[in-house]
Amino acid sequence: MGIYNGRHADEFLQCDESRPECEKCTTFGYSCNYDRSTPDLQVLFGGASVIKAPRESQRSVDQGLARVISVPARLSPAITSDSNLTFQLDRQSLDRLARFQTRTIFVIGTPSSVKILQNIAIGLACSQPFLMHAIQATTAIHDRFLYASPHAPLTTTELYHLSEAAALFNRKLSAPIEPSERDALWIAAVLLGSTTFAQIEASKPEEAWPLASPKPSDLEWLQICSHKAAVWALADPLRPDGVFHTLADEYYKEYIVPASIRPRIEGVPPLFLQLYGLDTLSTADNSPYFSAVYTIASLLRIEEDCLTNTRYLSFISHMKPDFKRLVELKDSRALLVMAYWYAMGIHSTWWIQRRAEIECQATCLYLERYYSDETVLQYLLRFPKMKCGLIAHVKYMEE
Repeated sequence: MGIYNGRHADEFLQCDESRPECEKCTTFGYSCNYDRSTPDLQVLFGGASVIKAPRESQRSVDQGLARVISVPARLSPAITSDSNLTFQLDRQSLDRLARFQTRTIFVIGTPSSVKILQNIAIGLACSQPFLMHAIQATTAIHDRFLYASPHAPLTTTELYHLSEAAALFNRKLSAPIEPSERDALWIAAVLLGSTTFAQIEASKPEEAWPLASPKPSDLEWLQICSHKAAVWALADPLRPDGVFHTLADEYYKEYIVPASIRPRIEGVPPLFLQLYGLDTLSTADNSPYFSAVYTIASLLRIEEDCLTNTRYLSFISHMKPDFKRLVELKDSRALLVMAYWYAMGIHSTWWIQRRAEIECQATCLYLERYYSDETVLQYLLRFPKMKCGLIAHVKYMEE
C-alpha cells in the first residue's frame, strides 16, 4: 500500500502525476513522490486531510426503509458530523487505513472478496464517510482485540467512529440510494455487523445471554443480521455491474442451499429427529425447527478445518422468523441449536470467537440449570459443553 513512482500500489486513489505533487495525493494526506528511495505510504503532514461527502439528495425520503433498516440505538451518535459532513484524516487515521488494508481486511471476508476489497474499499470510503468511519471503527476494535484486551470497554476512538458510522449509514438509508453508493453500503453493513457481533459486555457466562438478567442489548447482533439482509436486497452486491459480481458462483455454492434442493431429514442425527419431532413429512412450513436443525446438521458434517466463515454464518440466513422468536423466548430446543452453532464458532475469526465461547457457555449452563430432567437434550448438550470447555472431551452422537 502506498505511492510509488507517482502511483498507489493498490490503486485506491489514482495519482494524476502532476509535478511536484498531485492534488489527489495531497488532498488525501499522502506525500506524492517520484523518488524510488522514498518509502511508500508517507503522510504528507502532521495535520489532517479532509474528505467531504457528496451533498445529500434533495429527493423525497423513504421513511419506511429507514424504519426497516437501522443500527441499534446503542450506536446512536454521541458526536455528530458537522454541517459539511467532513471526516478528518489525521496521522492515526491514516495508520488505521494501512492496518485495515494489510491486516484487518483479511479476517473480514473470503480470500476472493479480500482481493476486491483491497482494490476498492478505501477508494469508496474516500467519497462515502459512513464507510470511512466503519473502516476506522473495525480496525480500532481489531487493534484492541490483538494488543489490549477484548474484554475492555469500547475506547473513545471506537465509540466515535461507530457512532458516526451508524448516524451516516442510517441517514444514507433514509434517502434514495444512488447506484454508485450500493457497494459502499454493503461493505459498511458487513463491517458494522462484524463489530456488533464482536462487542459483548459479558466477561463470564453468568453475565451473558441467556443466563443473565434480560438487557436491551440481548441478541442485538441477530437484529443486525436481519437488517443486513435488507441492505443486501437494497444493494444487490452480486448485480452484473457490481464489484462483487465475480463472487456470485462462490456465494451460491458456499452460502445458499440451492432452491432446487429441498432440505430433507437424511443426514440429521436420529436423536435430533427424536427431540425435534421431525420425520419425512417435516418441512420448514410445518416445523419452526426444521431449517435450523437441517443447517446445523449440514455444518456438523464439515470438518472443522474446512468450515469457512461464510458457511458458518449461512446458518443465520436460514433462521426463519418463527425460530428466531423461539430463540428470543429461550425455548429449550431452540437454545440447543444455538449452543451447537456457537460451539462451532469458538475457533473462528477474532470477531466471532469471543461471543461464541461466552454465549455458548451461558446457553449450556442455562439449559443444564432449567432443563436437567430432559434426558435427550442433556445428552446432546455434551457436544457444545465440550467445545466451550465446560466438560472434558467426550464421544457424542454415536447413536
